[in-house]
Amino acid sequence: MIDKKEMKQKMDDVKSSASEKKEDVNDRINEIKEDTNDKTDDIQEEVGKRRAHAEKLVNDIKNTIKVKQVEVGKTLSDYTTSPQKPPADIIETNDNIIIKINLPGVAKEDIDIGITDESIDILAKFEDEIEGEDINYIQKERSYGETKRTLKLSSEIKVKEASAKFKNSVLTIKLPRIKKEIHKLDIN
Repeated sequence: MIDKKEMKQKMDDVKSSASEKKEDVNDRINEIKEDTNDKTDDIQEEVGKRRAHAEKLVNDIKNTIKVKQVEVGKTLSDYTTSPQKPPADIIETNDNIIIKINLPGVAKEDIDIGITDESIDILAKFEDEIEGEDINYIQKERSYGETKRTLKLSSEIKVKEASAKFKNSVLTIKLPRIKKEIHKLDIN
């Protein structure tokens, strides 16, 4: 038979062994919890980075769309409210550059011309003839407002000798050209 002392010793050994195993299991569980927490933190950090990147992309797209909407609106507004560029003829002779521009409905006082050696700016104001609250247009195709036309010149001109006439809604600008001297070489 097993004596009590031996039995108690075996029971103490089993308890001690079970207690050690319990501590090992608890240590392993704590390690797993720490690893899980670390991985969770890493995953949350990565999700945060990706969310921030996605939000930035969405905001960039929204801002681009807003800018394009403003540009389209401005273009449509310019097209519908300001007069189109008046047609111009540029004629070059030996002595002059002559520019003819149609400006129907413009008063002589509403034309402004600026000249440099290389270009000419023409600003015309088209005034709305009929204004008032009780006016109802059935159809309105003519434009009103300001239009500016800049034309590059093909040769240098004498700015101080330039002249302009406005008759029958046609602006005629005469720009005397600076003649370049041609030097002939003798061939030996």
